[in-house]
Amino acid sequence: MNYTDNWNQIKELIKNIELPDETNEIFLFGAGVLGSVAVSNLKKEIDITAFCDNSAEKQGTVIEGLRCISPAELSQYQNPFVLISTCKYYTSIHRQLKGMGISHCSLDGYVVCKHFHEFKDVYSLLDDESKNIYSGVLLGRMIGNIEMIEQYYSPNQYFCFPKFRWLVKRDGVFVDCGAFVGDIVEDMVQYSLSTFKKIYAFEPNKHAFKALQRRGSFLADIWGLSDGQIVYEQKGVGARHDFLSFYESNNDFATSSLCCSDIQNSEENVVEIVVLDEYFANIRGGGVNIAFIKADIEGAEWDMLHGASETIQQCKPLIAVCIYRNIYDMYRIPLYLKKMVPEYKFHIRHHSTANEETVLYCCI
Repeated sequence: MNYTDNWNQIKELIKNIELPDETNEIFLFGAGVLGSVAVSNLKKEIDITAFCDNSAEKQGTVIEGLRCISPAELSQYQNPFVLISTCKYYTSIHRQLKGMGISHCSLDGYVVCKHFHEFKDVYSLLDDESKNIYSGVLLGRMIGNIEMIEQYYSPNQYFCFPKFRWLVKRDGVFVDCGAFVGDIVEDMVQYSLSTFKKIYAFEPNKHAFKALQRRGSFLADIWGLSDGQIVYEQKGVGARHDFLSFYESNNDFATSSLCCSDIQNSEENVVEIVVLDEYFANIRGGGVNIAFIKADIEGAEWDMLHGASETIQQCKPLIAVCIYRNIYDMYRIPLYLKKMVPEYKFHIRHHSTANEETVLYCCI
């Protein structure tokens, strides 16, 4: 299908999708990262009664201030309506709820219906290939069809366009928000042929941070980097300076995130959250140019951008920012950046075979 076919299908879905009304008790099925990230936005629009999840480990816990119940407990409510937050398990949960006679739709479908005009505004800003990917990924997320999304895969995440791939002698510093184990830092070094002024790498996960530092030492050795050319910060980034709980998965520290939960078998740490505008104002005295910002921070991208608004308006850097963790980000981040920097041109690429790694690229 091309982007016109995708967009027409989205419009047809919106006409026919069942949505909750004021008589419903609303539940969010899926107490993982996607549900937790989206719930703060949902609470501004509708009353959420509780989370629901098939995982016995999550049942009985409190996540983002909401209880998590079992599917069997849904029958205790008079008129439940379920929003399914997971795309990966949408089909099986759909069958489960249908068998229980409980009304439901996907969380993504609900949000696209409620904010269709905003999604349409983003769509109108994109080139044809980006329209095809944006509409195709949205459609797949709305109907819970991961196989459909696979066709939109693109390689070379964060560096798939010439302006992002050729970084030699860029006038300014690079910022990696969510530096993880330094894989993108290494790409920044390689694609700039080590001509970058500085790279500031922010990573709050202590295990990933150690690996980041080790990789940085290796890069400094083989590329002949000077001391301090890569700056490592074991901190998060956000809209205001703070100290927040940080969830580190016991099994996969790539899925770490800021959270407010009591999920068992997790390790919580307190991490400092810095505001990029303040951070660079203190370092540079207002004088260092920011040339490139990459951000993959598990749903905190919206807050990070608000904390970097002055920097973005002044420097107009290249930006590669993930917009997939929170369905609201798929419209509000592009519109926010366009308002800040009207000159920005947008491209969207999808860098996985699932519903993850959708990236917005901004350049002038």
